[in-house]
Amino acid sequence: MALNNIYWYTNTGIGIHLDVQTIDAYGSNPNTVSSGTYAPPNGDDVWNRCYLEIRKANSFLENYQQAKVDDATKNRYAGEARFFRAYYYFRLVQRFGDVPYVDKTLDLASPELFAPRTPRTEVVVKMLEDIQFAVDNIPEKSGLPSFDVGRITKGAARTLQARVGLYFGTLYKFHGLGNYRDLLTLSKNAAKAVIDSKQYTLLADYRTLFLQAGNDNSEGIMTLRHTTEAGPGSNRARSLIFDFNCTPTKYLADAFLCSDGLPVDKSPLFEGYLPLGAEFKNRDPRMAQTIWRPYDPNYQTPPQPFIPSFQACTRTGYMFKKYAADVMPCYTHDMMMRLGEVLVTYAEAAYELDETISDADLDISINALRKRFASDSDCLPDLTNDFITSNGLNMREEIRRERRVELAVESFRYDDLIRWKTAETELPRDILGAMLDTEIYPTVVTPLTSDGFIILQYANTRTFDKDRDYLFPLPLLQLSLNENLTQNPKWGTNME
Repeated sequence: MALNNIYWYTNTGIGIHLDVQTIDAYGSNPNTVSSGTYAPPNGDDVWNRCYLEIRKANSFLENYQQAKVDDATKNRYAGEARFFRAYYYFRLVQRFGDVPYVDKTLDLASPELFAPRTPRTEVVVKMLEDIQFAVDNIPEKSGLPSFDVGRITKGAARTLQARVGLYFGTLYKFHGLGNYRDLLTLSKNAAKAVIDSKQYTLLADYRTLFLQAGNDNSEGIMTLRHTTEAGPGSNRARSLIFDFNCTPTKYLADAFLCSDGLPVDKSPLFEGYLPLGAEFKNRDPRMAQTIWRPYDPNYQTPPQPFIPSFQACTRTGYMFKKYAADVMPCYTHDMMMRLGEVLVTYAEAAYELDETISDADLDISINALRKRFASDSDCLPDLTNDFITSNGLNMREEIRRERRVELAVESFRYDDLIRWKTAETELPRDILGAMLDTEIYPTVVTPLTSDGFIILQYANTRTFDKDRDYLFPLPLLQLSLNENLTQNPKWGTNME
């Protein structure tokens, strides 16, 4: 019971639409982070919530030994507490870099209230110690009784281990911050342990993964759960299909391969963008399960053919189908960790270690994802080293592409651009929507590129300062409360 409350906030700050901070998705207005116009805030919800949850974990760890239960039970729940402490420090360090590290509860007289920031590298070491304790002491999914379904498992702890190792391994590698091999090795091994555990299997119906009918499916590793008894349900679906707070862009649509395994700019199977819906032909089946294909039945009752409005609603000309439920209120569990993420993590960690990957490693990761579908006709061809060479492709780009489309609108893309150090080239571009079919929309007036794609935002209104924007600013209130805190470079107040 002491730990139950901490579960509720696992998506705080991630929210449900972090992809609008990239060029893969667009909201109702230009996003300040994506545009480079974000300003240091007085307070920061991520900072506040993460430290509140860390305090809960610390309080548990200071008191759990008083419980009149056996040591194995104590350690199991201590593992959950340490998992969450690491989880929230990971969120803080991703966002701010160096942060104060606190592993006990504080009161108003605690000197730690005025401590300086702890170096990121030290926080990462502490996080990994917590996660390893969780791996060692939390049971596998198969070891949970039915009334504990939804609690953290060994698989979730290993997935967090793989996620943290990949993030900081690639961050250190591409930003030149130090030894990355140990972290990538940890990530690869942790992901492989999840795969080898056989506790999780890919769901053949990709769409159902993100619907209420797919709750507690075989692929899910960690979810933020929604039930009729516990609250109003998830607002993710409503936000996607009624409020249009997150709509796909041309960049995401173009990322899906053609059915021959080639990108749209290389495949003879790509039929172009017009007439409306043509771009969905001969494509990766995940495209039509992620983005609503024109004329497919929509979510209404009774269903109506989906036709983009290109105006106030689907301003980009696209709408997400992934997570788009057909009933409200919606009680779809938010997928926080799943086997699909583990497989793309394994492939990337394996490749980045030595910038090469075997076909055997591709088979247990990316090719497993491509073979998930029940019908062979829906499966993309295998990704192999020979396929890369014979088609003039780049293995790193194709591994990253697979991650991009598999995890679309799951709030990974922004952090991926940060760790790869590609945000400085990816983000300062025109935000483009679909190609406007003037035969169907003769009266729609909107800015267009010379070849007819809708312009949502011009590149000249977008910037990314590579010396500033790879980290967020610390909240100004914290700087005023603790004079030993320093601001991140080029963010103004108390600037280093």
